[in-house]
Amino acid sequence: MKKLFVFLLLIILLTACASIENGNGIGLSLQEAIDQSVEKIAAELPAGSRVAIVAFSSPNNSLSHYIMEELTGAFIDSNIEVADRQNLEYVYEELNFNMSGNVSDESAQSIGKFLGAQLVITGELTSIGSTYRFRTSAIIVEKATRAHVSRFNVRDDKAMRDMVTTLANQRNTPNTRNYSVSEDTTPRTAGTFLDRGILFASRGNYAMAIEDFTSALNKDANFGAAFLLRGRAILASVLMVSSIEENFSGFTATSTLGNASASQRQAFEQAIEDFNQAVRIDPNNARIYMIRGNAYSEKGDQDRAIADLNRAIQLNPNYINAYFNRGIAYYIKGDYDRAISDYSQAIRLSPNDVDLYNARSLAYYYKNDIRQAIIDLESVLRLDPNNIQAKNNLDILQRN
Repeated sequence: MKKLFVFLLLIILLTACASIENGNGIGLSLQEAIDQSVEKIAAELPAGSRVAIVAFSSPNNSLSHYIMEELTGAFIDSNIEVADRQNLEYVYEELNFNMSGNVSDESAQSIGKFLGAQLVITGELTSIGSTYRFRTSAIIVEKATRAHVSRFNVRDDKAMRDMVTTLANQRNTPNTRNYSVSEDTTPRTAGTFLDRGILFASRGNYAMAIEDFTSALNKDANFGAAFLLRGRAILASVLMVSSIEENFSGFTATSTLGNASASQRQAFEQAIEDFNQAVRIDPNNARIYMIRGNAYSEKGDQDRAIADLNRAIQLNPNYINAYFNRGIAYYIKGDYDRAISDYSQAIRLSPNDVDLYNARSLAYYYKNDIRQAIIDLESVLRLDPNNIQAKNNLDILQRN
């Protein structure tokens, strides 16, 4: 009887192993893993909390996008607010992080803090032979500690294989966000005001953006991102803006070259005060020093501008815009040698940027080095044959 029991047990074990190997019902479906993971995390959070889903690695980017969208929907169904993922690319650039599927706990905490979230979610889906391992981690932003880790086996059945194959064959990761903030969104938290403010600012509606960033600060007086973005929106509102970067991560405008009007100088002072608060909250963020330096330069205080841009470069030695803008500050001061040096360093880092060559050509011109000015303008036209500024300047120099 004992031998029979052992034999039957062996058959049961072998059968179970076969089921695992063939993916016949062992483990959860992907959707079940998503729902159960969110259920466990949401159970530990007060209703109305805000989370940020910052990264999820999987066999392909489209699958990661799909999982993050499903996680977002599940959290929203649990009455948990989710930071708009449309802004994640902006936050990575703002914090000088590399966008990848794997994010350290420290980086995740910085992202969550920037987005006004109480909890940050990261995760991964990895193949482990005949099944998948689904894992999520929840990090408490304030304490920088892990509050929760979920692990589930996801069965590698036909439905899962078909999904992975279909998503892998998509040429581009979808840009759609089913749960993104809109103009009609009614913000409840500082984070949602930030999300909607970014939307308004990216459309050039600076007045509404400033209003939303102010509302965010009324709810959270130490919201560094809201200070930074409100200052940036104030700057944009009084300059001639030619283009706005995605998610209002920056903008291109015609410089006053230190010759601002009285009303512009007043706006620059307001922006600088916001940047001062942003620096207080995040003293090692190179982008804050860079944009505050720009504000000082526009206001006409080139020495303070250079000091801030020095700090930005110290924090990020490959910061192209910081070299470019420091070059402008030196150019305004009439220190053409230092301006040329900064433009040259920026060109080494970004050799196809025509704006850098155009700027350096002006510095060479005012230094009375016409030959080098012409060489730079010719470089512009090789890169951009229709560049009007270079054509006009080259024509003037060649005629003289």
